[in-house]
Amino acid sequence: MDIERIFAERNAERYSLHSRHLNEQMVRMLKTIGFDRAYQRGQGQYLFDRDGRKYLDLLSGFGVAIIRRCATP
Repeated sequence: MDIERIFAERNAERYSLHSRHLNEQMVRMLKTIGFDRAYQRGQGQYLFDRDGRKYLDLLSGFGVAIIRRCATP
C-alpha cells in the first residue's frame, strides 16, 4: 500500500472528509485561525507547509492528552 500516493490523491478532500467523518467544528476552527494549510511534515513542535514555512503547532496537545488518558489504566 502506497500511503503517500493515497494521501496525494485525497488531499483536495481532506477537510470535507474530516467534517463528514470526524469533527466539523474542528475544521471550522482550523479555517478561522488560519491553520487550514497543507502541511508536508512535522518536526518537534513545528509543522512545515509545502513552501517550507514553519508553524508552531499549538493544537497537538489535544490529541496527546486524549491518547495519554486512554492509555492510562
